[in-house]
Amino acid sequence: MRQAYGTFVLVIVMMFFLFTAWSSGTAPAKFAERLGLTIVNAGGDNEIRAQYAGFFLASAIFCAASLAGVVSRLAAFGVAAVIFGGLIGGRLVSLALNRGIVGYSPTILALYAIDALGFTLAIIAMVLQKKAQG
Repeated sequence: MRQAYGTFVLVIVMMFFLFTAWSSGTAPAKFAERLGLTIVNAGGDNEIRAQYAGFFLASAIFCAASLAGVVSRLAAFGVAAVIFGGLIGGRLVSLALNRGIVGYSPTILALYAIDALGFTLAIIAMVLQKKAQG
C-alpha cells in the first residue's frame, strides 16, 4: 500500500512538473500571461524558459529517476516537498501582504490548491516511506 501511494505521488508530481516545463518552454509569453506577467523582450522568454521550463523539467527528471530506482524515493519526496512547500509558503505570504485574492487570475487561484495539495501529498509520502524503511 505504501509503495503504491508513493508511486502515485511521484507520477502525479512528475506529470505536473512535465506539464509546467512543456507549457512554459513551448509558449513562454502565453505561460507568463496566465500568471499575470508580460514579456517585453527576448530576455523575458529566456527567464520563463529557465525559471519554469528548465527548473520543472529537471524536477520531473528527478522524479522519473526515483521511479526507475536510480535515486531514493525519500529524496524525490523531499524535493517535491521543498518545491511545493516553498511555492505555497510564498503564496501565503503574498496572500497576507495583499490582504486577500482580489486581482488574482483563475490560474493563480488554482495554483494555491495545486501547491497545497502537492506539499501535503509529498509530506505524507515521505512519512510513509520513512515508516516503511524502519
